Amino acid sequence: MTYETARDHMADRRRDARRVERDLAFTTLTDPRLGNRIGFRFSNGAMRSLPYMQLIETEYNTDVGIIMSFIGHRVTLSGRNLATLYLRIEEELICEIIERHQPYDFQPTDFEERNAWEKATYIEQIGWEVI
Repeated sequence: MTYETARDHMADRRRDARRVERDLAFTTLTDPRLGNRIGFRFSNGAMRSLPYMQLIETEYNTDVGIIMSFIGHRVTLSGRNLATLYLRIEEELICEIIERHQPYDFQPTDFEERNAWEKATYIEQIGWEVI
């Protein structure tokens, strides 16, 4: 197997490992061994990522949100219904976290879909701080 073939094979495995548990806020991995970074997608189109290996501490504070302390960075996630996201971060299953400023733009009119939407995680802001 050539280097290019092996690289393409790993890229396919990573892509296949992504499970769409995307309730507008995040995407998870089916196999945590294939994900070694957390991607952050900002509402303005910017993207950043940090390695799980540098994650020192994670805190869930209902008043502030989720505070993730990495070596050299602090990321604050504010929004609603963040408990599920916090648990996935602890399990190192998060592939990407997506910021959206206007949650009500996605509000469905159907009763059942609206009920699910109200329970969904929503990231209103990703705060990024170099420490």
